[in-house]
Amino acid sequence: MADTGTHQFLAIDLGAESGRGIIIKLDGGKVSIEEIHRFPNRPVRMAGTLHWDFPFLFAEVLQCLSICAHRQAPLAGISVDTWGCDFGLLGSDGRLLGNPVHYRDSRTEKIHDYSEPIMPRDEIFARTGYEPWPLSSLFQILAMQRDNWPTLKPARTFLNMPDLFNYFLTGQKFSEMSVVNTSNLMDVNCKWAKDIMRRFKLRVGMFPKMIKPARIIGPLTPAIRQQTGLGDVPVIATCGHDTSAALAAVPAEGDDWAVISCGTWSIICCLVPKPVAVKRCSELGYTNEYTIDGWYLGRNILGLWLVQELKRKWDTPGDPWDYNRMTQDAAVAQSGPLIDAADESFMAPADMEQAMMSCIEKTGQTKPASRGQLVRAVLESLSLEYNRRLDSLTELIGHKPKELYLVGGGIKNKLLCQFTADACGLKVHAGVDQCTALGNGLGQALALKILKSSAQIRKVVADSFEVVEYQPQDQQIWAEKRKAYARLTGR
Repeated sequence: MADTGTHQFLAIDLGAESGRGIIIKLDGGKVSIEEIHRFPNRPVRMAGTLHWDFPFLFAEVLQCLSICAHRQAPLAGISVDTWGCDFGLLGSDGRLLGNPVHYRDSRTEKIHDYSEPIMPRDEIFARTGYEPWPLSSLFQILAMQRDNWPTLKPARTFLNMPDLFNYFLTGQKFSEMSVVNTSNLMDVNCKWAKDIMRRFKLRVGMFPKMIKPARIIGPLTPAIRQQTGLGDVPVIATCGHDTSAALAAVPAEGDDWAVISCGTWSIICCLVPKPVAVKRCSELGYTNEYTIDGWYLGRNILGLWLVQELKRKWDTPGDPWDYNRMTQDAAVAQSGPLIDAADESFMAPADMEQAMMSCIEKTGQTKPASRGQLVRAVLESLSLEYNRRLDSLTELIGHKPKELYLVGGGIKNKLLCQFTADACGLKVHAGVDQCTALGNGLGQALALKILKSSAQIRKVVADSFEVVEYQPQDQQIWAEKRKAYARLTGR
């Protein structure tokens, strides 16, 4: 049984544009969320290199702690999550050797030309199960090695970003698995891949003890307690990787389900008993990642970025186009053309509408008669892309998941939710748009033994938020759409 008392946790979630301090309150088996502080997370370009503004962000983390102290909020724990891959380096005296570099920096350009003769990417994937993309920690380190960065040689400790924040809060050096997994330096047996380190002549001793998610790191240092006014609150390594934190809080039962986290980007995931580190997995664009209690397969997909860019162009003071208007017009429009939702021309076009029209014209389809019909084309195509990736996931795990969950901001778009059920031919459960913060906070509860299992985390979330079910409709029509999309995307 779960502890039915009242407990509060501070989840610090650092996103691409902003950071947030969020109180996760667990009371009587139900959970609630309160944002107490929001601050910008802007990378800074200095001398041609794009950096994290770590001192600013750490000051804002301390501000979150100070707000909790001022409110006399009785915190049971504190935890930090953000995206993977990026890291900081400490010298022999424990000091930070420069601001960490942001993954969007160009230093890893052509890094595979440097790395491939030493250890091919296929071999790295087979060893780690993680996509060997240029942004991973390994290739960022190799870029430093190739270019003789002065901070690499004196480095004595490597810490991914959540672990770096934990270190400066507690003085303790640990590496948490879910974020280490994004480094291409953790093998499929959940150990540091020392053979990879040795092949690339990296200092093995630079990498600290690895721990599973939902583990207590230690108390705040006396200096941090004095600075913020907080008492002896434990800092906890939950899932430092934000995607893994979100997966931990999906309100699902059992383990035979897939989930799509839908926002600007979409991510499709499902739990697996062990890594699927075969070449076909990499060819299909999937990577193996780690969350509370084990592994999952995940793949990025373009998401509502496609709609957001249309809104950015169309929405003017004289003719406002908000998301409600766009969706309402799409709902009453006739079904028309489709677009390849994974087309590279949609990644960062100067004009998204023009990019879509060009794709439609190239495929010989009739252009949309209205903006509403174009939005419908985008939403139908995105849902068909979800189905395409669900098919590839099915190929990897050997069966189609029984149920599909949608989480994230995209659940507010009911038309997309219905189209996803139609395109995938599965019942869709749509609910919870704050899974990352919930996974962070309830992961703390698990570490403190307030909750007893990852299944309890999911049940608490399911019991606390409305989950809407969408049944697949018009399957004969959507069978034809699936065929049309397959032809369009060259399958």
